[in-house]
Amino acid sequence: MERKICKILKNENLSGNYYFLILENNFKKIFKPGNFIHIKIGNNFLRRPFSIALFDREKIGIIYKVVGKGTDELRKKKKGEFLDILGPCGNFFPIYKNKKVCIIGGGTGIAPLIFLSKVLKKYGNDVYFFYGARDKNLIFFKLLLTGINYIFSTDNGSYGKKGNIFDVFKNFEENFQVIYGAGPEILLKKLSIYSENIPVYISVENYMACGMGLCYGCVIRIRKNNGYEYKRVCKDGPVFKASEIIWD
Repeated sequence: MERKICKILKNENLSGNYYFLILENNFKKIFKPGNFIHIKIGNNFLRRPFSIALFDREKIGIIYKVVGKGTDELRKKKKGEFLDILGPCGNFFPIYKNKKVCIIGGGTGIAPLIFLSKVLKKYGNDVYFFYGARDKNLIFFKLLLTGINYIFSTDNGSYGKKGNIFDVFKNFEENFQVIYGAGPEILLKKLSIYSENIPVYISVENYMACGMGLCYGCVIRIRKNNGYEYKRVCKDGPVFKASEIIWD
């Protein structure tokens, strides 16, 4: 993990309370899909974790939603200002080659999946990307890649199929070899059903304080033998095999 002071290249509104922040990449280490960065927004806030949506030699991008004082302060940051960043944090999605894979997400859970889809495509995978939102204004498909099979749904039917994205996925007639997911916990729980037959990897969200595995404030229960053990989302995750998680 490195600590860098990164210049803001862009901080633009996507739609509603959703924003796209692009930072100058000053890191020597290579980021992988599933990694996150820990941003110091200001002296009055704890660092906040954000999944990587975009990574290359020049820039790092995140998608965030303004939900409180910290993210509202981040929204106010301007191009040319600087942010104190820790990264790359956490683990990452395993990458398969030449498989038929499903990616499914909702909300800001789309962030690590955008990065993931780019890498999966690079390794010859046939990628089906499912994404659900409340309405068409919350679908950020303009950020996504070409050459990927996109399946969208909206609650009100304003774009793509009408209804919940999991229901759309469930009725989709394809035999996937790997499933990747991120987003609301209810979606991740439902995806876990499929982990008995094929690999299912999910990126878990949880409240983090230190973000470095020291405080154990973000633990989840993972199966171990006939019992369970606690794993830290920030350090041991955020990516886990869905079959390992004990959902409360």
